[in-house]
Amino acid sequence: MSPAQRAPQPVGGSPIQSVLLVRRFGPHPRGFTFTATSLPGHLIHLVLSGRVRQQCNGREYETRPGCVFWYHEDEWVTGEVLQGPWEFYSVNFIAPCLPPPGFESRLFPNASREVRQRFARLHNVWHDHALPAAVREFRVHAALLEILALLPRPTEQNVSVDPRARLWWDIETRARQQLHEPIDLPTMQQWTGRSPATIARACRHAVGVSPAQRLKHVRLSLARGLVRNSTLAMKEIAARVGYARVHEFSRAYRQHYRVAPTADRPR
Repeated sequence: MSPAQRAPQPVGGSPIQSVLLVRRFGPHPRGFTFTATSLPGHLIHLVLSGRVRQQCNGREYETRPGCVFWYHEDEWVTGEVLQGPWEFYSVNFIAPCLPPPGFESRLFPNASREVRQRFARLHNVWHDHALPAAVREFRVHAALLEILALLPRPTEQNVSVDPRARLWWDIETRARQQLHEPIDLPTMQQWTGRSPATIARACRHAVGVSPAQRLKHVRLSLARGLVRNSTLAMKEIAARVGYARVHEFSRAYRQHYRVAPTADRPR
């Protein structure tokens, strides 16, 4: 059989499990500063206007109009608007089998006109509640899949990392992949071969707190995203972020956010 006569290969299922949020944010003026965590799953931004310098996972980036930035699993982000107004589309979706780009390849600097059009289409369809539910769901997934298909292949960029903090960001990246397990300083020492004092010093350079405090914040921040943006039971959320007993999770959540997780869930 010639190549032209070969039957097409089967296509697997869609990597997208669900779409949680599509929103246009802004405008934010020059000088506006922010500290935030991305949502559970994947989060993709398309910058419409403005210029921002931001730090994420110990790396510094600058975004401009037409840039697409990809976040994954509740990452800590700080930044400042260098030129306003800053406006952007934000899309949050769950796709457990879809790996995110590497940290050196999260920024897509020049989105094509087609990508920008698909973001606008996705935003319009998401907010069109006059559509039948099934039609709206299909169109939302179709527009997002088109965006993913149109994004160029990630390429490594020259992204600066504070050498004093690099050790901690490597540890946190690994820790985020197994937050359902206990992770203490001896575990981190086993991962890296570095002393507890060196690990603690790197963590303080990176985020200003101890490793235990940082991982507790990461666990609870991810939990809050799941509480507010999923239908998972509290017992399952607790297990996903490393709490064996749901009452211990609820107590830690209430102490951190001053509200019980059950009360924090939107009706």
